[in-house]
Amino acid sequence: MHMDVENQVAGSIRAEERLRSGSDIKAAETEINPLLRYDYIWKNGTKHFVALYNPRLIYTRYWDRRFPNPNRINPNTLNQDDPNDQPFSQLHKFGAGYEQIAPRWRLSLYGYGAYGTISTTALLVQDPWVGEGPPPDPNPIVPSTIGARFTLIFAQVQAFVPIKLSARTALIPGATYNAFGGADEPSRGVIAFTRGPGASLQLDHMATREDRLITTLGGALIDTTFQQERDATSIYRSELLQGWRHYFSDHLTSEIAVGASLGGDAINGFNIFSSGQAWIVWDSWTVARVPPGAAPFGAEPGRKGHLQIGAVAKVGPWIDIFSGDLEQRAITGVAMNYGLGRFAYRAYLSQGRVINTPRSVAQYQIVLGETGVRYNIIPEVAVDAGLRVGYQDFDNAIRFNQLTQITAFAGLTYTPLMYHWNP
Repeated sequence: MHMDVENQVAGSIRAEERLRSGSDIKAAETEINPLLRYDYIWKNGTKHFVALYNPRLIYTRYWDRRFPNPNRINPNTLNQDDPNDQPFSQLHKFGAGYEQIAPRWRLSLYGYGAYGTISTTALLVQDPWVGEGPPPDPNPIVPSTIGARFTLIFAQVQAFVPIKLSARTALIPGATYNAFGGADEPSRGVIAFTRGPGASLQLDHMATREDRLITTLGGALIDTTFQQERDATSIYRSELLQGWRHYFSDHLTSEIAVGASLGGDAINGFNIFSSGQAWIVWDSWTVARVPPGAAPFGAEPGRKGHLQIGAVAKVGPWIDIFSGDLEQRAITGVAMNYGLGRFAYRAYLSQGRVINTPRSVAQYQIVLGETGVRYNIIPEVAVDAGLRVGYQDFDNAIRFNQLTQITAFAGLTYTPLMYHWNP
């Protein structure tokens, strides 16, 4: 979008009603989720600043809470307060970003944060797949048996500087910092607090119009704090991954990547983990082929129904939020989106499990699925409904939990037209 100066304000508000039946607790939730966004674009569209505020306001009523077997779990490690004594949760989310585009390079700097109370039944809901790249990894389910509500802190900073070495090749250095988990000692009994920096260097080369070679070298440091301010040993991780992306046509894209990761800590030692993924996406509309190092842009929309289908299989190390260990995990997933006129439908199914980690006492597996339908009454107002299903089983010698959950949801979203002006 080319312009000298442009100020834009956008907003939306969503109300969602959820009814959850789980093997750990049952809950009914009402959530109000407003979004306010401000964009400032200048220098003929080469510079862009964006800021947003997106709180989650939730009222929850619980019943039929079930605690684990006291012969296996020390009841003193559980938060047994009545969650209905404080039914309101307020999680304040915010973000800011800056983009600058130059002829040979581009700067992307983004920061996100969140702080406040959140119910375990509302935490880590899977984001919808948007049809670009592989379907997302399954998020863990935090069981309500160890705490139905807690205080969460989240911070993330990302900086990437794609540099165009040629029309076909770009070098992309990047740095990140992440912090996520319980904000205080009682909350870390529900979910541990992890944080640490990371860095990566990626070489993206367009070998032909149909083939991309993507080489990635990265490393990270992870520190974890558990309940009673118990710190785990720092985990170090490095990874080398070689990917090959192939465009079979303007509608079918695939990628295969293989590599290895070296990770571990000073007490348990270091291991080599195999890493790899394979994914494929079919889109009934034309897919944009963004040149290496260029800013993302969308292709022209099609005129008929929009169908997107994606599948992924991957293996690699991850930090288990329940045990704090670096473990090998395998993931498979499929997803579909379909839209026609005012109607849209989506479906998602994924599973993940810890594999091939004999040094770890932790065992973990999860299956998540979601299906939903959306209908735009008018361009600014939409209604949707759907079903989320999850199964999780983990055992880390401190926590034992096998749970299932089914959540039915219905929502109403109001998105007024964007307001913009020139000062």
